[in-house]
Amino acid sequence: MKTKFFAVYKVAFFSFLIDPLFYVASVLSVLFCSFKFFFVGKFFVETLGSSDLHPFFIAMPQVSVLVIPLLVFRLRSYVTDSSLPTSPTVRFFALASAAFTAFLIPAVLLLSVPFCAETFADVDSGQLLAGYAGIILYSFAASSFVVFLFAALSSVPALPLLVSMTLLTVCNFMHLLPLYVNVGSAISFLCRKLSFAWHFDSYGKGIIDTRDFVFYAVSAFAFVLLAVCSEYIHLGKKISKKLVLLFSLTLFFVASSSERLYVRADVTHDKKFSVSDTSRRIIQELDSPLRITYFRSKELRNFYPQTSDVAEYILDYCSYNKNMTFSIEVADPERLASLGVQGQQIKSETGTKTEFITVYSAILLQYLEKSTLIPFVLSTQTLEFDLTQRIQQLVQERERRAFVINGNGLGFDHHYSFVLPWLASRGFKAEILDDFSMTYVLDSLSTSDCVVVIGSSMLTEDQSAAIERAVKRGCPAFIATSQYHSDLENDWSVTRSVGDTLVPALSSWGFAFDNALVEDISCFPMTLESGEGSEAIYSTVNYPLWLSVLPQPAARRGMALFWASPIQVYNDAVPIIKTSNLAWIQHEAKGTGIPFLINPLTMPKSAKDSDAVNSQYVLAATADSVSGYYEPGKSKAHVTVVSDQYFLNTFMMRSISGTPAGDFRNYDFLVSELFRLRGDEELSVLMEKSQTTTALYKITDAQQFMRARMSTILINFIVIPLIFVVFFVFMAFFRQRLFVSRWEV
Repeated sequence: MKTKFFAVYKVAFFSFLIDPLFYVASVLSVLFCSFKFFFVGKFFVETLGSSDLHPFFIAMPQVSVLVIPLLVFRLRSYVTDSSLPTSPTVRFFALASAAFTAFLIPAVLLLSVPFCAETFADVDSGQLLAGYAGIILYSFAASSFVVFLFAALSSVPALPLLVSMTLLTVCNFMHLLPLYVNVGSAISFLCRKLSFAWHFDSYGKGIIDTRDFVFYAVSAFAFVLLAVCSEYIHLGKKISKKLVLLFSLTLFFVASSSERLYVRADVTHDKKFSVSDTSRRIIQELDSPLRITYFRSKELRNFYPQTSDVAEYILDYCSYNKNMTFSIEVADPERLASLGVQGQQIKSETGTKTEFITVYSAILLQYLEKSTLIPFVLSTQTLEFDLTQRIQQLVQERERRAFVINGNGLGFDHHYSFVLPWLASRGFKAEILDDFSMTYVLDSLSTSDCVVVIGSSMLTEDQSAAIERAVKRGCPAFIATSQYHSDLENDWSVTRSVGDTLVPALSSWGFAFDNALVEDISCFPMTLESGEGSEAIYSTVNYPLWLSVLPQPAARRGMALFWASPIQVYNDAVPIIKTSNLAWIQHEAKGTGIPFLINPLTMPKSAKDSDAVNSQYVLAATADSVSGYYEPGKSKAHVTVVSDQYFLNTFMMRSISGTPAGDFRNYDFLVSELFRLRGDEELSVLMEKSQTTTALYKITDAQQFMRARMSTILINFIVIPLIFVVFFVFMAFFRQRLFVSRWEV
């Protein structure tokens, strides 16, 4: 049997190598997947580019709806030839294997995509391996399905190709049907469970699930046997009813048991989809029952299938302590409203009708007489952190308080509108300190209460002294300021703040600001407009004063700073955030009336053009002890200083985000530092775990980036397709020589 299998397989596979259709399909696969990843995914766009391979892998099933039917179309003569000296089962299995191998050839060459992405950013090797494992399983099941369709519809030559393309498209994307048509929960469940692409999604993320493996294996086996049955029907042969019954029962029991007994392995580098040791340790502290209830609208799974991942993750999360129970309930708007949960509106389109539906996806945690809520969740990205930090608060009864001080006169309603909501979403009870109560409250804080200072130019001496006293008592403090301020409302001119009472204290603590601004090759672009209306002209220039800080241990996704000054650290202060090695500084020009050149059109864009020297500068630092300025003497402390008071400014963060969703990396850095300063490093680690580092940080020089971009495009859009062209020419030449030699003989 093995010999017959390989005989059919070799003949079928060799037929691909001499067929132009195979090379056309392969080039199509390469170009489509490369285009989807690099251009549709905006890989080369500043702040948007990501080395996450999920979009790349998702492109494989999409292009397969054309490629796999074309490949099997080449084998149609073997599919319908029942005279071959082998059993139908072996023949169909060999043909499906040949088509599957042919589809894998361009997929293997597409390894150039992650290898090129590695030039710009870190690529998760675990996700890469899992994704290709999914491609192998998916492509074999899809090939078996198309072989079955060609066997079943063999009487009409062109019909199987069109039908297989159509039905493979349906099988791939049927899980999306409930997004557009109200089909009910039962049909929605079947659409997901029978969708080829839905089962592939986990592999593309870096998760290996035995349920998906069983689905593909059972599907491939079933389609091969169905192809055999189709041939028997065409030949008028009798099919054993006992065999059909046994086959059906086997499929049913294998499929049903796989839903109850399964293994789900997270093979990503950071174990993004697994419960961490930190969470397990905190969970083990539960000595009384904790009930977790997931309130989910019935319609939500139709619009956001990933909410199923939320339920599965919580179920796995609860398995680490027998005192934890988990249940899913259909969302009751009245009950949730009484808990303070507001529904979210999503748009539903069915035919010509468009309506907005209010949905709920809230998690309630109940422990003893206490409870807390996660008001809305759609994915598992931050779910572990959200659950663990709330459980820690319930068990340890520790309220996290953050007292926020605005020291530059810019308000929280407009200029810093995201600070308080962001702190609240991360488990902090945030409170603004006004001028009247600031000194009194600061003197009464406990060592677990955090202080956040944004800007310092308008603080009085008494207020700065009160901040120092709080820091010297051990209150965790995060301070974002410098000796300069920018005129945000007008021309952005940067000038020195007069009479700043906190900056001298920071210098005494070990954080001294240079009389300069940092500029860096790694910076954000600025889009400028000239003209009006239809005559408007847009140009993009790099702005070296808006620093794009590269990922580093304290900021895994990087961050952004605006008009920052370099910090000279001494005493016990240590750097935690630095520029790239290609940064330089612009010294303050005194007595000219224009302290700094800030015009993005006229200012130099490199150290060479500025007659400066490339170097690396400190932008943020931390200290575990300080020497007082207002009250001399050294004391233990927990303080972090960032040399930018616009670090958390709403307008500035929107300006560099590149998307309407905004850029929230700076806010996460603030929260992460507060956790670390108050001794909750474990929660800081959990936050970092949810912040996947896929940003393009390895190349900071603009010219070098463009060269790497051109090399990437050349390899994936020209070199790889040319490999297929060259091999086709070689095979054509080889066949011609072989034919001539045989003719001469």
